[in-house]
Amino acid sequence: MILAFSGDPFLTARASSNKFKALGFKPEDIQVLDEDLNADKLSELTSQSGLFGQTALLLNFDIAFKGQTGVKARNATLKRLEQIQSDSLIIILDLKATKAREKIYKKIGEYVHYPSPRFSALSHWIRTELKASDIRFRADVPDTLADIFGEDLPSIASEIEKLKSIDSELSSDDIRKITNRPASRDAFDLIEATARANAKESLLICRSLVAQGESPARVLGALSWQYNLVAQALALQESRARVDATTVAQTLKINPYVAKKAFAIAQKLDEQRLKDILEILLETDMAIKSAKNEIWALESLALKLCIIFAK
Repeated sequence: MILAFSGDPFLTARASSNKFKALGFKPEDIQVLDEDLNADKLSELTSQSGLFGQTALLLNFDIAFKGQTGVKARNATLKRLEQIQSDSLIIILDLKATKAREKIYKKIGEYVHYPSPRFSALSHWIRTELKASDIRFRADVPDTLADIFGEDLPSIASEIEKLKSIDSELSSDDIRKITNRPASRDAFDLIEATARANAKESLLICRSLVAQGESPARVLGALSWQYNLVAQALALQESRARVDATTVAQTLKINPYVAKKAFAIAQKLDEQRLKDILEILLETDMAIKSAKNEIWALESLALKLCIIFAK
């Protein structure tokens, strides 16, 4: 049996783990191939299936085959997969599978794509996770969790696991008290401070978020998520004669509070200034991932945003 998963890193990893577990395999039974994955190694392991019981393999294509240098080896491994005659259980993680590779996976086995839930889809995903865990909650709880954790699916899933032990209906206030973390909504405070071109306040908010335990990467993630909403609010504003915060909330299917904040920022921007902001966000993301000083990268972002709004 061959299964291939693409899409969100957390969702694909969880899907593979659940599949192995459902078929009776323990973590110690699974052979993981990543940096040591190649066609010959694959053949060697699958040939052992039947002699020592069913073989369970997890092939991580994203680690094994990087950039142009990995194309040849990946193609050879795919070709070998098409030739394998074995009862081995093989699960492939290929997060950014192309249409061509999707076609191959469907031909040799099963293929499932797990997109990262964003915006209204994120709240829907959280709602589904809460219901699957038999947690009783009020209607605004999914939006609250999204507000607190942004698109950090592992943290959301971990928090939901903790909430399973509470035998009462949860409210938004309950969630904020239980998580005891600054919400990603605080990033809107940073957006608003930069929109007022208030450099001092912006830097203070950056340092406050970091001091409360928020990593610069998480703050940037919240900023990027919220500026995507700002971009959509701006697009609505330019495409319709009359737009207000209620229109934004209904059209984008997002929390009214978040819609109000996004719309207020969108009214201060035009397409070019928004483009400049998105480019700065991308530059900051690259700076943080390249192991530069994360806190300075975040503070530099705040100052650059202040300059844009000051103009």
